[in-house]
Amino acid sequence: MIFDDSPQSPSGETPTGPLRRRRRRRSSSSRDSSEHRSHRSSTSSFREATRLDAPVRPDRNAVAWLWVLGLLIAAVLGFAWYLQQEKSSLRPLAGEAPSSGLLPFIDPILAPLETGTTGYSPDSLAELQSAFRAEREKVNLDDAEVYATGATIAQILQEALEDRDRHMERLVKLGSPVQGFPADPQARTDLPETERRHLELAVGISWQRNSGTYRNRVEELWYRLLRLEQCRFRGGSAPQSMMPELSETTSRNE
Repeated sequence: MIFDDSPQSPSGETPTGPLRRRRRRRSSSSRDSSEHRSHRSSTSSFREATRLDAPVRPDRNAVAWLWVLGLLIAAVLGFAWYLQQEKSSLRPLAGEAPSSGLLPFIDPILAPLETGTTGYSPDSLAELQSAFRAEREKVNLDDAEVYATGATIAQILQEALEDRDRHMERLVKLGSPVQGFPADPQARTDLPETERRHLELAVGISWQRNSGTYRNRVEELWYRLLRLEQCRFRGGSAPQSMMPELSETTSRNE
C-alpha cells in the first residue's frame, strides 16, 4: 500500500498548486517576521548595552553649582581666617581701663543709706559715659565692645545714684539726719517717734531692694568687662575680687 505524504483537503482531494504556493508564502513571511523581531530585539539589546557602557556626561548646571559652592566655602573660610588673625593680633589699648575708672563709684553708690552721701554727682557719671562712647568711636569692633560695656555700667550707676539721692531726700523730709545731706527746713517735726521710725525703715527697705537690683545688673556686666579688658591695657584692669567683696559687704549691712 502506497501512502501519499501530501496533505489532502477535507474532501479528500489533493491541494492544488495555488493553495500550495499561498502556504509557502505564509510560512516564508512568518519566518521573515520572526527573524525581523529577533534582529530588532538584538539591536535594542545592543543599544542598551552600548548606552550603559558609554561614559555618562556630567550636567553642566550641576558642575556650575559645584563651582559656586566651592567658591562660597573658600570665601567663608578666608573670612574666618581673617577674623581670627585680627583677634589674635589685638594691640594693647592706650589709656586707663574702663573698669579702673568705674571702680571708685560702685561701693559708695550701692552702699546702705546710713553711710550718707557718696560725694559724686550724676553729672560725673554722665561725663564718664560720654568719654567711653567717644573712645568707642575711635577703635575697631573688638575694642568697641570694651568701651560699650563700660558705658552701660556707668549708665546703671548713674540711675542708681539718682535713685539713692531720692531716697535720702525722703529721709530728710521725715526729719531724719543724713550724713552729708543738708537738713530740710520744711521737714515734718510733728510726727510721732514711732511713726517716723516706721517710715524710715520703709525707706531703707525700699533702697535695699533697689540697690540689690542695680548690683545684679552691674555684676553681670562687670565680670564681662574684666574678661574683655584682660591683657588689653598697659595699666591693667580692676582687681578680679572687687565685686564679691562688695556683695559680702552689702549682705552684712542688710
